[in-house]
Amino acid sequence: MRKNLLYSVYVILFISLIIAPAVYASPFVVGEVTFNWETFFIIIGSVAVITALFTYGGIKYVTPENVLDTSVRRNLYEYIDEYPGSHLREIARELQLKPSNAAWHLRKLEQTNLVRSRSIGGKKVYYLVEGGIETRKEAVAESILRNDNAQRIMQYLVNNPGKHLLEIAHALKLNHHTVKWHIQKMYMAELIEGDTTNSAYPVYYPTETGSAAVRLVAQKKSKKKSIINKAS
Repeated sequence: MRKNLLYSVYVILFISLIIAPAVYASPFVVGEVTFNWETFFIIIGSVAVITALFTYGGIKYVTPENVLDTSVRRNLYEYIDEYPGSHLREIARELQLKPSNAAWHLRKLEQTNLVRSRSIGGKKVYYLVEGGIETRKEAVAESILRNDNAQRIMQYLVNNPGKHLLEIAHALKLNHHTVKWHIQKMYMAELIEGDTTNSAYPVYYPTETGSAAVRLVAQKKSKKKSIINKAS
């Protein structure tokens, strides 16, 4: 189909370029505008190319009704539904797509208001529009907790609520600056809350959102490992 399309375009352009010089000296008038034949054939050729591209599917206007007609975008949509908060390279890797190709299709999903993106930690992450604020919160939480250290910190606080930063760092054998960085992100995402009532240093407790998110991320990681082990 595409070969036939290109062949037709080449023929139209070839004929236009051959005929135009031959009749160049014979202008004609349309209304009050004077055209020469060279201009006329260039216009006709351009219109033919654009019409052919639209007719044969070279260019297709993407709408909410047809955006999921391609298997690539359906797979992207379903993956983001299953793993909200995934970033571009992760999505491309899991679906075996080139990052540039995945990015192009993700833009189409965003343009048709099926998917939204948000920058977290320098990475653009994606989540479905359907579900509203709760879906966005889930996406942010999952994006943060995909980091192994963040997941360890969150899980530690679930099991040991009321610990301050240095206690967490010592227990997990992590640099306290690393812990502080993850704590700040989790605090802003409302995964944890701090309390300074009985301590000079804030002690941290997991919120319901944080506890649910760390369980969900752990389950999804386990599921992925299981799939990979079966495939190997």
